[in-house]
Amino acid sequence: MRQEMDAALDALAAEADDLTALLAAAPAAAWQQPTRLPGWDVTTLVAHLARGLGRIAAYAATPLDEPARRDRVSYFRYDAAGMAGDVTARAREAARGATPASLTAALRDAVPAARAAVAGLAPTTVIPSAIAPIMLVEYLPTRLLEACVHGLDLRQALGAPPVPTPGVLASTVATLEGLLAAPRPAGLADDVAFVEAAAGRQPYPDPRFPLVA
Repeated sequence: MRQEMDAALDALAAEADDLTALLAAAPAAAWQQPTRLPGWDVTTLVAHLARGLGRIAAYAATPLDEPARRDRVSYFRYDAAGMAGDVTARAREAARGATPASLTAALRDAVPAARAAVAGLAPTTVIPSAIAPIMLVEYLPTRLLEACVHGLDLRQALGAPPVPTPGVLASTVATLEGLLAAPRPAGLADDVAFVEAAAGRQPYPDPRFPLVA
């Protein structure tokens, strides 16, 4: 399990580094560019992404003495529509007063902070989360999925190719296949196409989709 956690953090670091480099090369005006998430510009999206990765260190700081109630798959079985307003409010609050430099730094520093926070914890440590108590080793893949999906959102907004780093993509596909609990549709053999459809970023004529929002 420790090796799995280390691999997850390595994958997150690679994705964060890739997105940080993309932001560093973007013009200042790009931070006000709208994204495909209604009402979210790039600033709001990056604030949400940095905050999401920062939750690892925040939650690891307050381990719980109670059983886990979710795993990496069941974590995403929640009322996405009902939570959307709160998610947007938190993202906008995280963006308020932030600058491109501060948000880029927050994204860059989130994974090193996570490594330091989990270094002394067992993978089976139960931590809080926005959904329910969950083991640390099960929570990390939820952050990879968030990084993958929102990394694709960011790449789309900035006109970059839709190419997540390999580790986050592989983990995200595995989690989404767990949610689907059935063979992937033949028309979604491409991993990125599967993620885009499963996350509702591209329409797909299957009543089971999207799997996450």
